[in-house]
Amino acid sequence: MKQYTMRKEGGSDIVRNHNGKGHYIRNRIFFLLAVTAAGWIGTGGAAALAAQGGTVGCIHSTGRVQCGQAVFDSADLRTVCTHIDEQKRAAAEALIRLGTRFRQQPEGYVYDRNPDVCQEEIDMGQFEWAMLVRAAAESQTVPTGLPVLNPEAVMHIEGVEERTEHYETAIEDNISRGKAAWADGRLLLGNGADNDRAYRKGTEDGSNGDVPENFYPIFAADESSVEVRHVHVGKPENRDGISGCYKNSHIIRETVSICGAQLVKTDPAWYPNPEEPDGGSWHGGEYTCSYHGGIYHAPGTCTYQDRQPVTVWKHEVVCGFEDCLYAVLTVRGTDTDYYDRAIVLTATLEEGEGYGNLSWQEGDRFVWTDAGGSVVGTGPEYTAREAGAYRCHLNIANADADQSEVSVTVRKTGLVVRGN
Repeated sequence: MKQYTMRKEGGSDIVRNHNGKGHYIRNRIFFLLAVTAAGWIGTGGAAALAAQGGTVGCIHSTGRVQCGQAVFDSADLRTVCTHIDEQKRAAAEALIRLGTRFRQQPEGYVYDRNPDVCQEEIDMGQFEWAMLVRAAAESQTVPTGLPVLNPEAVMHIEGVEERTEHYETAIEDNISRGKAAWADGRLLLGNGADNDRAYRKGTEDGSNGDVPENFYPIFAADESSVEVRHVHVGKPENRDGISGCYKNSHIIRETVSICGAQLVKTDPAWYPNPEEPDGGSWHGGEYTCSYHGGIYHAPGTCTYQDRQPVTVWKHEVVCGFEDCLYAVLTVRGTDTDYYDRAIVLTATLEEGEGYGNLSWQEGDRFVWTDAGGSVVGTGPEYTAREAGAYRCHLNIANADADQSEVSVTVRKTGLVVRGN
């Protein structure tokens, strides 16, 4: 078995190998040097090297280690140093993407996770591994003490104060269904429970008409209209003369009804009579009606006629308003200002050809009532502050108008956050 001596030029023997495998020595030494260099630089070796006049982040070597053929030289050590620096930079850049920010202070390198701080241009290859390990651990943790900002305060809306609460770590219930997030180093798969609860509560509050104090309701109302048409007054009567919009008259007619029953044949019978030449005669064998009698010599139906007088009444419309349109009443809703918690209902009247026949009562021409029929306002506009059904009708004395009111439903269609 051969013995090899590995010697650095100009120096004493470093190690001897008795197994004849030079590449084993080379790999082991390269690995140990890489680990040693990483530990040396990460625990203050770089600072010590700088104090000795060397370049921070680089390992310096002179000469050559030989074992028959060269195993490594100073270029190999520089390669190790460069590789370590690249890995540090890669780790630091990954942490920056996760929100970690690195800065250089007189006492050395520091880091934090302040989102308002920008990343400085520094050589991340000079970071200590211990600092990167701590930063990696903290990057998976939600920072404590972060204040919850009021969105309106962030927008600098006058009169809106910032909130003093702090963020809390999320759980699965806080994340939308089908979404995922990391919190404190744990993968959370959202189930949307918070959204479901909020939706159910909002639905219940809306159905009950409840609106949170810090919200304003948004109202809406569909446009509704109705035609005010003439309807005939009075009714047809069986007497001659005028009854409301109708003129009544009659005529007398005679109705004739024919029996039409099927004739029935009678049985023949011999009736003896000494005074007759043949001492008697046959009777029967003819046809007759079971209801009216009579004798018919052939089969058929009864031709008896019943004549009866009938009075026929005629009711003619004489008012001349068969298709008369008095007016068209239309109601619209306009929510011009969300913060007044109301909606303005406006009534307009379009005149028809019979508009001049309307007879107006004293007071305003428009009257507003709620769903219970109570009068809540008058005039062409009414401000509704609650959801519900409202009606507007014309204040007329006419009894011949088929429709004089229109119904409109006010709904809460949304909410607006209060700004002051």
